[in-house]
Amino acid sequence: MKINVEVDLTPEEMRRLMGLPDVQVFHEQMLESFSENLQSSQEQRDEFMRNMFVNSMAPWQNFFALMAGASQSSDNSSNK
Repeated sequence: MKINVEVDLTPEEMRRLMGLPDVQVFHEQMLESFSENLQSSQEQRDEFMRNMFVNSMAPWQNFFALMAGASQSSDNSSNK
C-alpha cells in the first residue's frame, strides 16, 4: 500500500507550522549594520574582501591539490 500526501505551503506557513521563529527583522538589522560598517571603514572593507577571496578560493585550491596528487600517484604507479 502506498499513500501520497501533498501539502501546498508557503515558506512562511511552513515556518509557522514547524514553530520556528521569524528572524526576518533581525536579519535585516544585521545586514544594515554590516553594510554601514563596511561603508565607514576602508580597513574593514579590505579585510572583508581578502577573507572572501581566500574563503572562496579554498575549495578550488583543495580540489586542484587533490587532482594533482591523484595525477602524481597514477604516474608513479605506471612508471613501476
